[in-house]
Amino acid sequence: MSADTPPTETGGNLPPVEEASIYHLLKPEVLEHGDGRAVLRFTPEPIWTIGAGVVQGGIVTAMLDMAMAFASNGLSTATITVDILRPATGRLTATGEVTKLGRRLLFATGELHDDDGRLIARGNQTAIPPS
Repeated sequence: MSADTPPTETGGNLPPVEEASIYHLLKPEVLEHGDGRAVLRFTPEPIWTIGAGVVQGGIVTAMLDMAMAFASNGLSTATITVDILRPATGRLTATGEVTKLGRRLLFATGELHDDDGRLIARGNQTAIPPS
């Protein structure tokens, strides 16, 4: 992370995930970051959709993965499980939270909501924490 990394609205610095290619593809707006929690807002691009403005499931998974990675200040995903509960359309907000941090593994959860507050998807992951 460089010294000129932009601060988030909550005053923290962006984790190393901001250097990843997927970060530049998804272009999240960081609403909150710190203390094992992150909130990111995404404005889907038409190329991410599978028709009728519905965001493709892999992109939904990537959004949740990114929120959980921000919450942990960067991680290497070992497993991720995502349940998509309804079609993802419009602007989306992903929340990631670290639920347990061990020396070798961490556990995180994530939720994706639309602008009306409806739960679109939820997920959890096991990951290797940053060193």
